Amino acid sequence: MPTVPVRDLMMYYEEAGSGDPLLLIMGLGGDLQAWANQVPALAQHFRVITFDNRGAGRTSAPDRPYSIEQMAADTVALLDRLGVDRAHVLGFSMGGYIAQELALHYPKRVGKLILLATAPDIDGFGRNLLRNFIDIRRSNLSREQFARFMATWLYSPELLDDERRLERAIATVLANPYPQRDHAFIRQAEAILNWRPAGRQREIQHETLVVCGKDDILVPPRNSRRLAELLPKARLVELPGAHVGCMEYPELYNPAFLEFLGVAAAAPAAS
Repeated sequence: MPTVPVRDLMMYYEEAGSGDPLLLIMGLGGDLQAWANQVPALAQHFRVITFDNRGAGRTSAPDRPYSIEQMAADTVALLDRLGVDRAHVLGFSMGGYIAQELALHYPKRVGKLILLATAPDIDGFGRNLLRNFIDIRRSNLSREQFARFMATWLYSPELLDDERRLERAIATVLANPYPQRDHAFIRQAEAILNWRPAGRQREIQHETLVVCGKDDILVPPRNSRRLAELLPKARLVELPGAHVGCMEYPELYNPAFLEFLGVAAAAPAAS
């Protein structure tokens, strides 16, 4: 298993493809398996590196305070271990906060930047929501009950209206053999609550693509619009889907990522 010592952790990672490095950073509660609909397409053109954040998947989950800055340092230490001097970075949700910290504190390690379903800071709506999520994880809800609760916040109305698709999505979550422990979810959520970027995104000089789902109610599109306004070299793209739109509609999201990274879109098949 590709697990390496990284700072105070044993970190799990995977690689696919070859070419320029492309680092994918997952969000709150997720692990690298959630990139399943992205890796095959991206790995046709790049050396794709995925990993489990502190507290997720097969990476260590110490029960002590986490921070976004700390998780960015974890990420750089992983790149050091892999001998990667510079990588394009795609950060999803909380992973977008980590990606912003990478660009701010380790600018030479980042090529192009993709910020997906994320924000420039945690607004009052997000803060209230995260505190509720923490309370729920401290309750006695079962894994299935929590997965069904979260489905409303993650998936598009089209998926929620389709009972078969919804049940498949729930079954996929429950089939994960590496579920996140309650304390680790809470530590990650607290890291988000304590993140204070204070508009420092204006200092990020990397070419950036900001992507959001039009139906995202967890991190509403207004957050991506604010983020794109702060970043000096950003372009905003709104696509169908909710918070996990990239997982529901990879045929729309993956081409947007690749086009931004300089890969020409494939010509449509002849009818």
